[in-house]
Amino acid sequence: MEVDGLIGLEDVKIGMHYILTPDGLLYDAREYETDDEGLKSLIRKEVFKEAIDYRESPHIKLLKKLKLADNEPYTDAGHLTYLPRGALILDLLMDYALNVVRRLDALPVHTSIMYDLNIGPIKEHAKLFGQRMYKVKPAKREFILRYAACFGQFALLRRYYLSETDLPLKIFELADSYRYEQRGEIKGLARVRRFYMPDMHVIAKDLQEAMNEFINLYNVIIEEGAKFGWKYYSLYNITLDFLKDYFDFIKGLVKIDGKPVLLYIVEPNIYYWVINIEFHYIDSLGKPLETATVQIDIGNSKRFNIVYHSRDGSKKYPIIIHTAIHGSIERFMFEFLEEASKMQKNGLKPMLPVWLSPVQVRVIPVDKRHHKYSLNIVDKLESEGFRVDFDDRDITLSRKIKDAESEWVPYIVVIGDKEVREDILTVRVRNKGLVELEISDFIKMLNDSIKDFPKRPLYFSRYVSRRPIFA
Repeated sequence: MEVDGLIGLEDVKIGMHYILTPDGLLYDAREYETDDEGLKSLIRKEVFKEAIDYRESPHIKLLKKLKLADNEPYTDAGHLTYLPRGALILDLLMDYALNVVRRLDALPVHTSIMYDLNIGPIKEHAKLFGQRMYKVKPAKREFILRYAACFGQFALLRRYYLSETDLPLKIFELADSYRYEQRGEIKGLARVRRFYMPDMHVIAKDLQEAMNEFINLYNVIIEEGAKFGWKYYSLYNITLDFLKDYFDFIKGLVKIDGKPVLLYIVEPNIYYWVINIEFHYIDSLGKPLETATVQIDIGNSKRFNIVYHSRDGSKKYPIIIHTAIHGSIERFMFEFLEEASKMQKNGLKPMLPVWLSPVQVRVIPVDKRHHKYSLNIVDKLESEGFRVDFDDRDITLSRKIKDAESEWVPYIVVIGDKEVREDILTVRVRNKGLVELEISDFIKMLNDSIKDFPKRPLYFSRYVSRRPIFA
């Protein structure tokens, strides 16, 4: 019986959207009223099919302004070229994604990007993507470029001798992936044809073990978003039978989320999964974008002949969890750039987290006589693992500071007579102002701001004067 949008579980229908609240109540999504703008945005997109145009997204302008990435006219649309600054950020995000899954005891692998479309399980799995596949036809054979790490990891797992005591087993790959998106859908980092997917699969002995692992991963995804100050809005694509048979499990997930989620009900046995959750990030224009995902797969172990040996000696097909804890690396970068845009809207100077800033510290001498002292500071900071450069150009001090500000350098160190004489540093801290510090205290400040996030060196010369200008 439906009352003001409230319905019973027995009235749920295939092909419909519903809202499930943390207290276990179900509502028709078309009639659900909320003050949460993020949830409203997700409902407009998924339920009412409001078109989302990411061409207006501020991150696209930032890619060019900060000289991070650009389109390459010599290749296909949706294949970005990353300049040194963008390549550095991309690699740091890959390092971070790897660190997260290694803490979960995942085993990193590298597999092929190309698979034979005439092989049974490849052909069956590929039907789900249809025209979104890139095809390669050397001689008389037909191959496809992978659109995730599934093919390679499943092909590898079918050759493993897995015992029940090996499970749950986690396997991970930063998969160079390809999806032939429609040209009109290609938008900056939000939708590309070539991307990097930090793809992890968890092999579980049965559905109960899979659900336990699923809960753990759900918590990790929520915690990862919260770590960066992001609130995700969840879409649960779920089969009708799984919803009804495991409704308590679903309600437990929503309690972890702590806010209402959107459900979309699908017919059983159409897809290889029984539940596929998409976590949506809300950008600076209030638009939702799918990022992290996690799903329970009940079909591919049999399709690819992945088995494990149970304690009684019999062979069994495991349950497989698919997850990308941060979504694609490109969308991970998208989120940080959109957060910077939100800062600007709130009256702050836009910036990236210090660990992601291509240049973390810029040392600026007031005059040439300060070069030696300044370079000594550069050497000390560099030896501590920080990305620091030196503005040795023969231009005014104000222009040097302005350029550093426009590049979002979080710490600008100006060295003049006073700093040399008193052996101190005058530091412009982005969004906080000027401070005077001894170098040991500044090193502590930098370490506190970077914490245990990954470190990489500069991807370009430490001397600002020695960098080519990208046209």
